Amino acid sequence: KINYPMFILRLLIAALVVSYVIWLFYNRVMGKNLGLSKVATWVIAATFLIYLILSLLSYIVEGF
Repeated sequence: KINYPMFILRLLIAALVVSYVIWLFYNRVMGKNLGLSKVATWVIAATFLIYLILSLLSYIVEGF
C-alpha cells in the first residue's frame, strides 16, 4: 500500500528540483530572465497532471 502523503511530498520535491534546474538553465545558459515561481508553477502543474492521467489510466486498465 502506498503512503500517499509521503508519495505526494516526494513528487513535490522532485518537481521543485526540476524547476530549479530548468530555471538555472534558462537564466545562465539561455540568458533569459525568467522567474523561478513561474517555472515552478508550470512544472508542478505538469507533474500532477501527468500523475492524474497515469492514475486514471491505471484505474481504467486494471478494472473498476
